[in-house]
Amino acid sequence: MRIVVAAAAALSLTLLTLWVGAAPSRADDGVPQIEPDAVTAIEIHKLRQPDSLLPAASGLPQDTSGMTPVAGATFTATRVPGIDLTTSAGQQTTAALTAERAGVLAAGAPAAARATTDSGGDASLSGLGVGVYLVREVATPAGYAPAVPFLVALPLTDPVTRDGWLYTVHVYPKNAYAGISLTDVDHDAVALGDAVAWRSLSGIPNAAVIDGYRLVERMDARLALLGNGPDDGAVSIRCDDSRARSACTQPIAGVDYTWVFDAATNELTVDFTPAGLAMLARAVALDPAAQVALAYRTTVTADGDLTTQSLLYASRAAIDGGAGAPAPVSDSATTRWGPLAIVVHERGNPQNLIAGATFRLYRTAADAASGSNPIVVGGSSEWTTDARGRIDVAGLRFSGFVDGLDRPSDDPLYRFYYAVPIAFPSGYTGSNATLRTIVESTTDAQVVTVEVWRTSGGGGLPVTGGRIPWAIGAIAVGAVGAGILLIVRRRDRRVRPEEPGRP
Repeated sequence: MRIVVAAAAALSLTLLTLWVGAAPSRADDGVPQIEPDAVTAIEIHKLRQPDSLLPAASGLPQDTSGMTPVAGATFTATRVPGIDLTTSAGQQTTAALTAERAGVLAAGAPAAARATTDSGGDASLSGLGVGVYLVREVATPAGYAPAVPFLVALPLTDPVTRDGWLYTVHVYPKNAYAGISLTDVDHDAVALGDAVAWRSLSGIPNAAVIDGYRLVERMDARLALLGNGPDDGAVSIRCDDSRARSACTQPIAGVDYTWVFDAATNELTVDFTPAGLAMLARAVALDPAAQVALAYRTTVTADGDLTTQSLLYASRAAIDGGAGAPAPVSDSATTRWGPLAIVVHERGNPQNLIAGATFRLYRTAADAASGSNPIVVGGSSEWTTDARGRIDVAGLRFSGFVDGLDRPSDDPLYRFYYAVPIAFPSGYTGSNATLRTIVESTTDAQVVTVEVWRTSGGGGLPVTGGRIPWAIGAIAVGAVGAGILLIVRRRDRRVRPEEPGRP
């Protein structure tokens, strides 16, 4: 009921001004005659629709402290032809006039004044004459639903003294606002093919009648929607007010909204049906902070800054577009993915790049230590260096950008990657220690450098300057022994005398 009253208040300006201004002006009733050549004005005070109602407009200035002004709304005032307010007949005609009928009568007539609200929400439709004016909002800021057209009779009877006229009338058209926010959840995603969850939360215009409501999700071409029907996502209404939560019903696909995915543009569109629009109006009547939640998931198909944009069209005018129509409000969220590289070369000889070394990647140090749950990218869980001694692994989620936020390295959601060698080519060996690394660029791979060294054969001890091969050692020992024997024999000959008959 509160919202119904709010809508009535938005329209009451027409009725109020007509009834106040419709009192016949005669010389014998004590009210001064209308000056037929008087210059009149309409002072617009554009405000965001509040949760509670203001006093009914009277044509006089009102206290709008604490209310939100709306800048950038353009209004026109068009005089309704054929009505002379200085006569009783003209005033009676005015009393029965509606904005819809006035629109027909004024069709094709030029606007008598045009103005756009400033930062304070104020605009002046000035330089007008005596008559009845149809006031229309012809340009609306993004996110707002346009105010309904209304009528102002100039002049109005002074509501305080009742014995004079207001040639400057103050009006307070309201705009119902609805914004939108988008978040992504990718902390569990690691490699290409993993799912990233997205959720938009959009406001509902605080109005009794909602004539249109559309949500559009524009996804990066490198994101693939998981499924393409409403069963693959979720549309719900969030009512946080405890009094409203139990009565806040949930929309049904095909009844309250339609779900259309365009593969050519990679856009998802959710449109509320008339039944769904009525549901939204009931929800915001129960809870002015009620929101529409749209959730869905995508997979990642390539590296890059992958951005999705959410757009809310919260009125029929916004959906239809055209000159002066309010632009949709929007928000965006991004998930970031990039490459990792491993380069293997001979120790002490960086130019000698080693092919045939095989590695695995892991999410955690514990997985790396146990050799369990390796990362799988494109169906592969092992990679081997090519002729350049290099492995390139594309499609890994950023280390320090998680769930749409930059994260320091000590944040629990910061992602390290762990590379572990599992095989070296014949003739080489190296350390099997786990190598921790990160991903921080969408284009330039973070390079992990690994050194290997030669062995004496198919995987024997490494050849280093501190070790002598056993064959060389044996030869050396034999040579020393032979030398000692020769010296002993020569010494023996010098010490002992020669035997007779021995040469």
